[in-house]
Amino acid sequence: MNPSKPLPALPATMQLVAELIGVPRTWQLVKALGGTTLPISKNQSRAGQLRYGALCEVIGEDAARRLTHHFGGDTLYIPRCSQALRLARNQQLLADFDQMLSEGLSANESVGVLAVRYHLSDRMVWRVLKTPPADSGVLH
Repeated sequence: MNPSKPLPALPATMQLVAELIGVPRTWQLVKALGGTTLPISKNQSRAGQLRYGALCEVIGEDAARRLTHHFGGDTLYIPRCSQALRLARNQQLLADFDQMLSEGLSANESVGVLAVRYHLSDRMVWRVLKTPPADSGVLH
């Protein structure tokens, strides 16, 4: 899954984070720390430097510096963003399915490949394929 733009299902705070550090880094942050409260240090004390270093490991130094500049001294809750991640996964699954069909694979063959790729049952892949597309409403 490689969403390039924030989804409307992304909570407002995470939309701001995505504007600051970009969507790929935001997804890394959510996947690594979703569901946790993260004190954003000002990187001034030893404990703050350790927290900053840990954040750098997750999202890279440039992104950590941007978050520190904007949120330094605050506590930031990183939501799990389950709905947004699921929507992004489903959009990518649909794109992959269309690509496979254009390459000559049958629908049944494509569903089998996608089930393995996305760690879903074939029934769930069919359910995603049959779901009407949601309004993309992607932020620009």
